[in-house]
Amino acid sequence: MMLGWRAKIGQIRPASAIEGAEEWRSVAPVGVHFADARTFVPKVDSKGLEVMMSQVVEAAQQLASAKVDLIVQCGAPGIFLKGVGEDARITGQITQATGIPAITMMGAMTDALKALNAKRIAVGTIYTDEVNCAMTAYLEAMGFQVKAMRGLQIDDPYGASVEEPDSSYRLGRAVHKAAGDVDAILISCGAYRTFEVLHYLEMDTGVPVVSSNQASLWRALRFLGLRDVIPNLGRLFTVA
Repeated sequence: MMLGWRAKIGQIRPASAIEGAEEWRSVAPVGVHFADARTFVPKVDSKGLEVMMSQVVEAAQQLASAKVDLIVQCGAPGIFLKGVGEDARITGQITQATGIPAITMMGAMTDALKALNAKRIAVGTIYTDEVNCAMTAYLEAMGFQVKAMRGLQIDDPYGASVEEPDSSYRLGRAVHKAAGDVDAILISCGAYRTFEVLHYLEMDTGVPVVSSNQASLWRALRFLGLRDVIPNLGRLFTVA
């Protein structure tokens, strides 16, 4: 049987990290497979992320050669640093260059929050305060109320790779406590492992949790008409 007989999803990810791709593969539904393309990110700041985004179309063209059904641009800061409208611009560029539909990780996260009817959110990231300010502005422009925002101040692209999953659990608990009454927790960074702790973070805080890799996988599957419910990946995967 051919690999990807239900769906073949292309993912564009930073070259420095394998965590996101491996989280996806660890829970892949039967018949769903992934093709990878990579971009170089010199630093997780505005200049470094511009370098990353300059490589996206070429990476998408590589994925097109694998005949994928959908291309996912991973690396949320590359979208939110440019503001509202960048998601549509980048997905448009990818589709124009390849003829293949595309989504972004940032777009998937906002879609996930909307699907969960979340307005007031607590946000934890690996990013610096500079990057977090841009993310807060983007989320608020999209209609969300950011009640608390905290980052790990990491600007080395490899930095999140050495963080264990319990780090994202502790960060989620901390921003939830700082925010008070919220509708959801958002944890952002595709190299920051969350899959092992999502279930426990939701159970211990009482609110749904959205993370970069969880939301982008959910959005990709739903975009392609697949309704799989993946155990332990949170309330989001109960949403059609």
